[in-house]
Amino acid sequence: MCPVRGGISVLVMETSGGSLGWALVTGRDGDLEPPSAWWRGPGWVKTVLVASALTVLMVLTYGSWARYLGDQSLPLVFFLLIVQIVPPLLVVRSPLTAVRVAAAGMICAIIATLFPAPHPPFGATLSEWPLQFHVLPYLPVLALALARTKPGQGRGISIIAVLLAVGVGLAQLPRSGTKTLVLSLIVVGGTVLAGYGMQQRRRALAQADAAERATVEERAKRATLQERAQIARELHDIIGHHLSLIALRTDSARYRVADVSEAAAEEFRALGAAAREALDEARRLVGVLRDNDAEPEHEPQPGLADVPALIDGCRASGIEIRSRISSGEGVPAMIELAAYRILQEALSNAARHSPGAAVDVEVRHEPDGLVIRVENGTPSREAAPSAGDGTGLAGIAERVTLIGGSCETGPRADGGFLVAVTLELTGEA
Repeated sequence: MCPVRGGISVLVMETSGGSLGWALVTGRDGDLEPPSAWWRGPGWVKTVLVASALTVLMVLTYGSWARYLGDQSLPLVFFLLIVQIVPPLLVVRSPLTAVRVAAAGMICAIIATLFPAPHPPFGATLSEWPLQFHVLPYLPVLALALARTKPGQGRGISIIAVLLAVGVGLAQLPRSGTKTLVLSLIVVGGTVLAGYGMQQRRRALAQADAAERATVEERAKRATLQERAQIARELHDIIGHHLSLIALRTDSARYRVADVSEAAAEEFRALGAAAREALDEARRLVGVLRDNDAEPEHEPQPGLADVPALIDGCRASGIEIRSRISSGEGVPAMIELAAYRILQEALSNAARHSPGAAVDVEVRHEPDGLVIRVENGTPSREAAPSAGDGTGLAGIAERVTLIGGSCETGPRADGGFLVAVTLELTGEA
C-alpha cells in the first residue's frame, strides 16, 4: 500500500496547484528527509549561540514593533514575537510545520504594517524596520526546509516564499517605493537558491555515502570469500595428509601385521579405497575454491612449533616482543594452523598500526581451549600510510567462527590494541 500512496502523492504534487496544497495542507513533516548533522562542535555551544541570536532578535523586534504600533498594541506585539520565534525552534524536528507557522506570521506582520501608530516615533523613512526584522528568522527556516525536501516537494514552499516577498514589497510601497519589493525578491530568491544548493549537496553526500558503504561491503564479502578459500586449502592439506596416511597404512597392514585373515585384509583394502576416494573428493572441492592461476601448496602447514621462528622474524625487523608460548602437545593440527595464522595477522597488525610499541604475546593451552593474546602499547611514532584493505581482523574472526570459540579485538584505554582469541578444543582426543 505504501508504494501506491507514494505514487498518488507525487501525482497530486505534479498537478496544477498540487505543490501548493501539499506545502500548505496535505504535506507532513515525515515526508521530508531527516536532518543533516551539520554542527560538529559541542552541543552546548550551539545552544548558546542560537539562544543569544534569538534573544537579540526579540529585543530588537519588540522595540521596533512597540514603537511602530504604539503602546496600546502590546498584545499584538507579543503575538508577532511568538509567531516570529517559534519557526526557528521547530525547523529541525518539524520543518514543514515551521514553514507554515513562519508564513502565517509573515502574513500577520504584513497586515500589521498597514496600521501604524498615528505618529511613528522614527518617522516614515524607518517605518519598514519592524517588517524587515520579522523577515530575518524566516530566511534560515526557508533554506533549511528546502534543503530537506525530496524532488518536487520544494516547489510549493518556494512559491509561498516568493508570494510573501511580493507582499512585503507591496506593503511598503507607499513608504519606500519599489526598493523594498526588489530587495525582498532578491533576498528570498537567493535564499531559495541556497536551499536548493544545500539539497543538492545533501543528495550528493548521501549518494557518496551509499557508494562507499557498498564498496566497503563488497570488499568485506570478497575478503571473506578469499579467507574461506584459504582456510579450505589449508584444511585440505591437513586432511589430505591424514587421509593419505590412512590409505597407506591400510594398504600395508596385511604386510606389517602378522596373521591377518583374508576378511580383515579385505576390510583394510576397502578402508584404503574409501580414504583415497575421500581425498579425491576433497581435492575436487578445493579446486573449485582455488584461483585458476594459483599453484597448489605442497609445503607443510605451520603450527605452534613454528611460532618461535615467527616471533624471531618479527624481532629481527625491530619489534620488541615479550612472549609466553606453552607447548602445543595434544592440540589438533587444524587448531595449530589457525593459531599460527591468527598470531601472524595480529603481529602484522601491530607492526603496521603501532610502530615502536612493545608487543606481548601469550599462547596458553587450557583444558577446554587454546588462548591467544596479542597486546601492544601506544605507538611511539606515527604509522605510515597503509595500502591494506583492513580485512586482517575479519580473517581472524572468520577462523574463529569456523573452528568455534571467542574473539575480542579493539583498542585499549591507554591507546594500545588487543587481540584476544580462544579456540575451542572440543574435537581433541
